[in-house]
Amino acid sequence: MRLLELSDSDPQNLRLLALSKFLLGRSQDTDAEKTIGLGTFLSLANNMDISLTADSLKNLVQTPPLNAVIANVEGDAESGRVIFKGADQAPNDTMNVDQARQTVDQMAKRALD
Repeated sequence: MRLLELSDSDPQNLRLLALSKFLLGRSQDTDAEKTIGLGTFLSLANNMDISLTADSLKNLVQTPPLNAVIANVEGDAESGRVIFKGADQAPNDTMNVDQARQTVDQMAKRALD
């Protein structure tokens, strides 16, 4: 993100961007899911003196600079969630049954040798 993009932004949007980047970074550091409850996000924003509602957040997410960090906002304040960028890129660590059997067979053959 360029400094030029941030210079025209509202100071509240910049604080909201900082909060979003912090939460995204924290989720990456802990290998946690890259989502947070919408009510929790709104509460954190209100604690930072950012006046925000679920509808206003949905509108802000569609424009820079927040659209670079937040992918989507779903639902309402009680049951909704904020989805950060990269949430859909979670690694797929599950195997199907045939792959699991093949892996076990290979391990057994190596153990016999």
